[in-house]
Amino acid sequence: MPDASPTPPETILIVATELGMGGAERCVANLACHLDRQKYAVHVVALAAPPSAPKDGLVHQLSEAGIPLTFLNCRSSWQLWSAITKLKQIVRDTQPTVVWSFLFHANVVSALVTRGMNVARLQSLRVIEQGKWRRKLQAWAARGADAVLCVSEGVRVFAEQTLHLPSEKLQVIPNGIDLAAISPSNYEAPEKRPYRILAVGRLDRQKGFDWLIPRTASLLRQLPEWELVIIGDGPEQAKLASQIEAEGMQRSIRLVGWTNSLANWFSSCEIYVLSSRWEGMPNTLIEAMAYGLPAAATDVEGVEQLLAGELSQQIISLAQPEKAEALIGHLMKDQTLRMQLGKLNRKRIESDFSLRQMVQLHEVMLDDVISTHLMHS
Repeated sequence: MPDASPTPPETILIVATELGMGGAERCVANLACHLDRQKYAVHVVALAAPPSAPKDGLVHQLSEAGIPLTFLNCRSSWQLWSAITKLKQIVRDTQPTVVWSFLFHANVVSALVTRGMNVARLQSLRVIEQGKWRRKLQAWAARGADAVLCVSEGVRVFAEQTLHLPSEKLQVIPNGIDLAAISPSNYEAPEKRPYRILAVGRLDRQKGFDWLIPRTASLLRQLPEWELVIIGDGPEQAKLASQIEAEGMQRSIRLVGWTNSLANWFSSCEIYVLSSRWEGMPNTLIEAMAYGLPAAATDVEGVEQLLAGELSQQIISLAQPEKAEALIGHLMKDQTLRMQLGKLNRKRIESDFSLRQMVQLHEVMLDDVISTHLMHS
């Protein structure tokens, strides 16, 4: 008897708000490229227009992997109805088994598009949404989903207690990182540069750089062989530059703008600081830990999962600036402590936050959602 024909892969339509170089967007690209192609045929749709160079790295990653990619060229909220029309046609053309959306706008548009359609619906919650109406719309969109993926336990609690989503719909799958591409720190003293504290993120209120600058300014005055480098761009750049000038710290605190070579910076610093006011699961902290860096990280969503057990000594609070300064100062002065915590941080990522683990967990989830959907179709 001839062998049965192989089962064709299930079509997965991943919808993202945009495809810049943010953490959620990198998760979209990594999943699209690494999900088992014998089981899943992935097509990615972004509501926004293609990002301009040099912020188009994920577009190249998807293209090189042969992943179909469509941009709906939505440049403002006023064009969302156009995006809905275009996405509805794509769903009709591709006939996906699953429509899986990431980030607020994509979640709302996908919910509107798939109403009444015979598809499985997945939504990913990546951050603690701010604002009453955003929360109301996100809650509405997620209620119609077959499953809601939360990037951290903190986001799951937010989804259940603030968005009032049913707990049985919620699953926690944290971010993961490709460790094969990362060599951890060798902890040698720098020769041709200052000792360096690194912070990375968009220059807006969420990331808390306005809080971080005065915390580190006093320490940098005491230890002038150190500097703080903040990487990113955003609406608060001028405000932060003025704050640095008011502190008289232009030589010791640097805003270097956005870069597509973060690896070089992670490889040439001694301490990583996360000063966010809210998050989902901070990708930059995962990266810093993968590079074997010690950290000082605010107690936002996802941090307790990353810095669990003995690593929790690296958690700080915006409400306790003196303790935060004490920890950062201790790390600046104690090379042995930096090395000990950095090595433990790397082991933590290797143990529970690798890219392979993230992909495997998502495949288990997809198989469950697809089998349940097909059973009831």
